Amino acid sequence: MSIPTPRYLASFHPKQVPHFFTDILVVGSGLAGLRAALGVDPKLSVLVVTKGELQLSNSAYAQGGIAAVLGTDDRFEDHAADTLMAGGALCDPEVVRRVVEEAPRRIVELIEWGTKFDQNGSRLALTREGGHRHDRIVHAFGDATGREVMRAMAQRVLQTTNVNTWENTFLIDLLTHERQCVGALVWNRQHGKTLIWAKQTVLATGGAGQIYRETTNPEVATGDGLAVAYRAGAELRDLEFMQFHPTVLYIVGSSRNLITEAMRGEGAHLVDRHGHRFMPEYDERAELAPRDVVSRAIVAQMEKTRHPNVYLELTHLDPRRVRDRFPGIAALCAEFGLDISRDRIPVRPGAHYMMGGVTVDFDGRTTVPRLWAVGEVASTSLHGANRLASNSLSEAAIYGAHAGQGASQEAARQNATLCALPLDNPRVESTAEPLNVADIRNSLKSLMWRACGLRRDADGLAEAAENVAGWCRYVLPRQFSNPIGWELQDMLTVAGLMIEAASLRTETRGGHVRTDHPDQDDGYWTRHITFECDGDRPSEPRPETLLESRLGSAPQPMVPGIDEVPMLQQVPHGSDASRREQPEKTKPKIKP
Repeated sequence: MSIPTPRYLASFHPKQVPHFFTDILVVGSGLAGLRAALGVDPKLSVLVVTKGELQLSNSAYAQGGIAAVLGTDDRFEDHAADTLMAGGALCDPEVVRRVVEEAPRRIVELIEWGTKFDQNGSRLALTREGGHRHDRIVHAFGDATGREVMRAMAQRVLQTTNVNTWENTFLIDLLTHERQCVGALVWNRQHGKTLIWAKQTVLATGGAGQIYRETTNPEVATGDGLAVAYRAGAELRDLEFMQFHPTVLYIVGSSRNLITEAMRGEGAHLVDRHGHRFMPEYDERAELAPRDVVSRAIVAQMEKTRHPNVYLELTHLDPRRVRDRFPGIAALCAEFGLDISRDRIPVRPGAHYMMGGVTVDFDGRTTVPRLWAVGEVASTSLHGANRLASNSLSEAAIYGAHAGQGASQEAARQNATLCALPLDNPRVESTAEPLNVADIRNSLKSLMWRACGLRRDADGLAEAAENVAGWCRYVLPRQFSNPIGWELQDMLTVAGLMIEAASLRTETRGGHVRTDHPDQDDGYWTRHITFECDGDRPSEPRPETLLESRLGSAPQPMVPGIDEVPMLQQVPHGSDASRREQPEKTKPKIKP
């Protein structure tokens, strides 16, 4: 492990904080989390805790739609082939097949639960996005699919009597005992720290786009779920694969907003500052190439023209059709004096979706007993190295349903009454030296965008590793008292792992582009990089699975700088406090 962290970020003692007991704990309120909650047996109690408001998630920000085989000229085999082609040979074909075949049923379920998708007469309206060879994207209110889906889901959850919800509640850490997840330590303004004890826990905390300066993600997407799962001992996989969406509205001084891929599916062109349509020069699929291809082409064209962005052009399309199809984007652009039917829309790539995450099986089980992960926080092997557009909401609905049912069945088999366990984390002495959390956060976001963004190389990654290691030395040992500090610690932990994974993968594949290794190396790198530490006691690495035993004379296993971070809160193994010590420092593994 390259970024040593304390096992728990905050101090707590069972006699000093409130306790809450529930059969199933769901952390996160996106589509995956709410679908998991609705999949639980009504006889069991469910608590959904969410960092912001119930409907504030990446799911709600989804504009394009949900991919499923619903057209008469489409086939499951075609959707699977498109997914595998985009994924850069790292998708699991069996996972892809099962998701593709189940997706239509989940669309019907959403409709039955009140989601109002757009229609052409009596049939669902279908459109196409990059990487898809058929019209198979269902959408709602033109470009407000996520918002409509989450409206219906939130309404159903609030009407479900066995489900309780806590908004504005921050996940500090998962609680583990004897290598199993037993709940979570959370914080909100009303109660402060609270110990939630649960028979089963479902992690649905979303992605980590806020680690980057340029991102489509909401403020809540700071990678907390990845960090807490890592500290709890769960395996993380494929963290080098962040997807950069090609078209993010770029207006100096404004927040970054997604410009849906469906615009290109409806016929929009990408042009440079001179009005030249450039995508056919980079790929025969032009604007409908997968996202990694389009993003790279945009950056290359920006460099050629020495301009900070390119433009989406819809002036050749029917103006009424454009405004009716994309009312949300039309209203957004109008705030900056742009008429999308007449004016070019300035766009450039931004961090969008984490393909990697907590390793799970097809039901959402992680490597930690009693812990499940669904949605963007999970690594399901559906997306591989590059997610096909609009596959994420399909995945969220499917895995949420499976994890909810699976956790429910496991909880029902646990006959023991829920009770508090003797877990605690002592307070550490705080330093009097003030810390400008906002400055470090902004510096981290800029560094990640520059060195571990759309294009990477060894020198930039080494510099990033050294900087992150330096920040970790004085940020991670502190015990903050609010989410601002905990978020920074989580962001540093995840960023460090992402940098190391990107350094190790000495090739270009999908969303991971190494300018110093521009080719895809299927002979060696058709495999996964994983990270894991033991959340309860020092681990005993198995030599045959350690990185160096698989790499041989291949790339160096550790990134300069990161390996130098000192061990924190050392406690002799075997002492009463050994369960509180920081996890054993282990090396990443390479898996087929």
